[in-house]
Amino acid sequence: MSEKEVEFERMPGFHKLESLWRIEYKATALEPVITQAATEEAKTEISDLIGRTYHKPEIDLVPLVMDDRAVITGNAVKGVFRHIISAQLTAAGIAVCIQKIKLGEGAEVPKERQSRCSPEDPCFVCTWFGRASRQGALYFSFLKSVKPLEEVIVDEPVPMVALSDRYRAISERARAFALIAPVKAGTEFTGWIKGENLSNEIIGAIKEIANMSEKGFIQLGGLKTRGMGAMRIEITRVEKYGTKPFKLEKTWTEDELDEFLKECQTAYHELLKQGAEKES
Repeated sequence: MSEKEVEFERMPGFHKLESLWRIEYKATALEPVITQAATEEAKTEISDLIGRTYHKPEIDLVPLVMDDRAVITGNAVKGVFRHIISAQLTAAGIAVCIQKIKLGEGAEVPKERQSRCSPEDPCFVCTWFGRASRQGALYFSFLKSVKPLEEVIVDEPVPMVALSDRYRAISERARAFALIAPVKAGTEFTGWIKGENLSNEIIGAIKEIANMSEKGFIQLGGLKTRGMGAMRIEITRVEKYGTKPFKLEKTWTEDELDEFLKECQTAYHELLKQGAEKES
C-alpha cells in the first residue's frame, strides 16, 4: 500500500466564516412514503380525512404533518446522506470514522473504518456532518410536500401483515395485521441544505446522491423493505454568499447549475480515485 495520504479540501475552520451556501432541491416520491407521526391523535385525524370504515379502530401508521403539509425531518435526510457518503468513501478506501452510537455494546470498530476522529483532525464526513459535541457545516431543512395533506395522502390505506417473534409462525397470533396510510407516489417535496465554507467535493457528494436517487436507491421514511420510501432528488438552485460583508455573490440555475454540479462531482470523484490508488 502506498504511503500517500488521501487529501481533501479542508475548510477554514468554524472560527472563520468565508462563505455561506444554500442548496435548494426537490424530492419526488417514486414509491409511497411513510414517516412516523408523533401523536395518537394524528391517526384519528388522518383516518377521518380518508373517510373510510375499517375492521380496526384506527390506522396504525400515518405520516408526520406540519401546517397541513406532509413532512420529512431534516434529521432523517441528513442521516441518509451521511450513511451513503460514509459507505461510499469507505468502499473507496478512504478513512472515515464510525459513530459510537452505531456500535453495539463492546463491539469492535470495523477494520474498514477508523475510531472516532479528533476535533482537531476530523475526517471528511465529520467535517461536513459533524460529530458528538461538534456541529458540522451542513444544515438540513424539513422536506415539506408542495400540496396540502388531503391531496397527497393515499385514498385507501395499505394493509400489511408481519410475523411476530413472540409466537411461532404457524400460530394465527403470529400474523400482525397493520394498516398504513402513506403519502402517494408522485408527491413532490421541497427543501434546502445550508452550508458553511463548502468545498466542491462536498457539493459533488450531494450531487452523487441525487444521481443515485434517479434509480430509486435513496429511500426516506419507514418500511423501506416493504416497497416504500424511494425518492428522486433534484438540485434546483445553488446560491453562494460572501461574508465580508454578507451579500449574494453567485447564483447557479439551469444550464449553468448543471455545469457547476458536474465540476463539483468531478472533484468528489477525484477524492474517491485517491482512495482507490492508496489501496492499490
